[in-house]
Amino acid sequence: MEGAWVSRSETLGCLYVAFAAVIWGSNGVFVNLVPLDAPVIAFFRVLFASLVLIPLAFLTRRREMVGALRSWRCLAVLGVLLAIGWSLLFESMKLIPIASAVFLNYMAPVFATLLAPVFLKERLERSAVFALAISVTGMAVMTFRHGFHVQNLNLVGVVSGVLAGLAYAGFVVASKKALTRVSSEVAALYSYMTAAVILSPSLVGASLPSDPISWVFLICLGAFNTGFAVTLYLKGLSLTRVQKAMVLTYLEPVSATVFGAVFLAQAPTVQTLVGGALILAASYMATSK
Repeated sequence: MEGAWVSRSETLGCLYVAFAAVIWGSNGVFVNLVPLDAPVIAFFRVLFASLVLIPLAFLTRRREMVGALRSWRCLAVLGVLLAIGWSLLFESMKLIPIASAVFLNYMAPVFATLLAPVFLKERLERSAVFALAISVTGMAVMTFRHGFHVQNLNLVGVVSGVLAGLAYAGFVVASKKALTRVSSEVAALYSYMTAAVILSPSLVGASLPSDPISWVFLICLGAFNTGFAVTLYLKGLSLTRVQKAMVLTYLEPVSATVFGAVFLAQAPTVQTLVGGALILAASYMATSK
């Protein structure tokens, strides 16, 4: 009876993670439909996510919220990396097809396995170096052809996507240290609030949209795609194994490809699919130790 309960609980956790990953796949659609610069969109994403999570955190983790301030340096680093990473990712999504941007961002697990030996004193696995080689090959296949002439991808968009993955890898490594002191929910909230402060100067001189639909998209991106989906993901993560959850997050680039094709007429090329498959294979190799 207990085994059946554990099985049902893990199945529910997998469903939570999978649903969150599919939701994240729609981020690029919102980013492309809102007429704002990438850092401004990133600001409103973390702002609306914070507004959703603050009441929940104070209702359920008020004491921990206060105690977590002792680890403000770690939490500030998370916020900085989040602000940089999401700004770069959104910039990439505006310049190249969202499927390509998300695939490039999924080099993050490979980067994380290379950063971990430096910052976490973990042993560098040979498989991590092999995974990096595969992911770089995937990026090259996706981006270049005919003697390394850029295909129809904006080079700034490609570089932004790769750097977004590097920033996210730094966020993952820094999170591992922070989560020894605070819960993932509290770390997420403080990261969002810090990122909002860092990104707030992007509002200077920005022409905010006057149409209500753009604000609906921004609220959905922050409150639903971030506040709700991240909470759902963390809940699912608590019910299932990390490795299984990591595999399920690969539904994000798959759903991003579908969303881009349906809503933005961004039909993926064969090169995008082959290069993306290589990057995901490398990512799986890096996380399946």
